[in-house]
Amino acid sequence: MTNALVPDRFATPVVSAPNPIRLPAIERSVLPNGIRIWTLPHRALPVVSLSALIDVGTVDDPADLPGLVAIATDMLDEGAGGRDSIQLAETLADLGSTLDLGAGPDATSAQLWTMRRHLDASLRVLADVLTRPHFNDSDLTRVRELRLSRLQQLRRSAASAADRTFAAAVFGQHGYGHPGLGTSASVGRVTMDDVRAHHARHMAPSRVTIIAAGDVDHHELVAMVSDIFGTWTATVPTAGTPEMAAPPAPGPRILFVAREGAPQSELRIGHLAVPRATPDYYALVLLNAGLGGSFSGRLNQRLRQQLGYTYGARSAFDMDRLAGSFACEASVQGDKTADSVREMHALVAAVCADRPLDGEELELARGSLTRGYARSFETPRQLSGALAQLAVYGLPDDTFDNFVPSMQAVTSADVAAAAQARLDPANLTTVVVGDPQWLDSLKALGAEVEVIEVEF
Repeated sequence: MTNALVPDRFATPVVSAPNPIRLPAIERSVLPNGIRIWTLPHRALPVVSLSALIDVGTVDDPADLPGLVAIATDMLDEGAGGRDSIQLAETLADLGSTLDLGAGPDATSAQLWTMRRHLDASLRVLADVLTRPHFNDSDLTRVRELRLSRLQQLRRSAASAADRTFAAAVFGQHGYGHPGLGTSASVGRVTMDDVRAHHARHMAPSRVTIIAAGDVDHHELVAMVSDIFGTWTATVPTAGTPEMAAPPAPGPRILFVAREGAPQSELRIGHLAVPRATPDYYALVLLNAGLGGSFSGRLNQRLRQQLGYTYGARSAFDMDRLAGSFACEASVQGDKTADSVREMHALVAAVCADRPLDGEELELARGSLTRGYARSFETPRQLSGALAQLAVYGLPDDTFDNFVPSMQAVTSADVAAAAQARLDPANLTTVVVGDPQWLDSLKALGAEVEVIEVEF
């Protein structure tokens, strides 16, 4: 006898339609000195995730000193406001707070995580770090040595070599084309005068947006920030917008980085692409999910599941404020290097022409993007990160609310049009990091192969 209350173990559960999210309204204020303050309430726990975004990123590195922005950012908490780095760490630990500094392509961030009752005290530490850093020569020496050690580690990574080579090939002399960590040569040239000059040139209240999510009241935070940062009056020139370098000459390119004895080859295949604010963003995200942005994407299904050349192949549109890149990537079996390149080129060409995403394949990609979307907004840290995206890329407040319905509205025709407009199969740059014994097979693909060295 069948019990109607007991589910059938062999029946596939019915999947309901994905629900859009509805974030609370963002409250905004601007202090007289120019600091912008954004808050979004999330009162499940008595904690606050706060980010101070500074409108300067690694894209603003001087052409002859790549890595300066990242080093100057690291120097901020090496000593500030009368405390050395250990005392700063101990003060934050006593408050149960954490402070993480980082320099991205388009912005520098100081991310503070604290209990609600310690927000004022933690903000005062943050103010010291941003406005009163010590900038001692001995601290720079230590930061430089750590950075040089990190670069030595990355030198051994085929993936890092591929990433650096691909970015330089796609973006050329533009700031997006150089590594944010810099090179051993450039890091060795950074002086304390360079760090101080960077801070004086870029660190000012008019460049700062303070974003807080969690158990926070907007008016209370405005009062705190005004009390703590209100006397900060530094002024700097208006942030400039670096012009994009001209794209490389048309035509397929193969750049080869030799790794003697490497059992696998690291691949990057793609080209210059669009910025985050592109109007066909949703169609491109859906296109990428079907091509290589998920486990069920064509790249992974072909190279891993069917051919067994790799443990995983993927693709991504990496969209920054001014421009972006499209790239397919994989670490493949060495003797299948040329075959993998051929397959990846063919898959990019097919999705633009005779095999557009459609039907069940398209719906599977759409579901991978929409059904778990709400999980990205469960914690204050996730919410403050989402608001940071709005600030950095100049996006509308309802960007995340509209994601699911916008993704649901994308048609197969929209995806096909995006593929034809934004992918360029005839002008793909291919980067291969692998054993030189595979060079002849790569040359047989028909494009000229350029052997290069990567600077770390």
